[in-house]
Amino acid sequence: MAAAANDRDAVEISIPPRTEYVAMVRNFVAEAVARQAGVDARRLEDLRVAVSEAVTNAIAAHAARRTGAPIRICCVPSPGRVEIGVYDRGGGFDPARVPEPPEPTDPHRLETEKGMGLWLMRIMSDDHSIATSRRGTEVRLVVHTSSG
Repeated sequence: MAAAANDRDAVEISIPPRTEYVAMVRNFVAEAVARQAGVDARRLEDLRVAVSEAVTNAIAAHAARRTGAPIRICCVPSPGRVEIGVYDRGGGFDPARVPEPPEPTDPHRLETEKGMGLWLMRIMSDDHSIATSRRGTEVRLVVHTSSG
């Protein structure tokens, strides 16, 4: 996604790591995507949920590390798709160590309040990746412009 920063259609913002900015980011993504990429309404809602989860996780990572560094969100629309990057300085984690949430039919699913973010990002996007290190995490989410 680094090369996309030179893309003339890329739109980027940075926010303080505070939960009151999550709704603003959802709206920012929706506006940037709706105007530039033409994502249909259903897919747009999926993307809003996925981005909310990525930003919420980034805020939690910053809180755990006690850093006030900004979180960066970059939207890159291109023909047939939109790519969103969420970049934090929260210290990183191992995504492979995050357990899968219980199946929807499992009664324990009703007791699950946390731990759904990575799963939601995966099912709400057409493609995703998580690159993490001690310096932070980059979440990349891709949604195609139509439900196909």
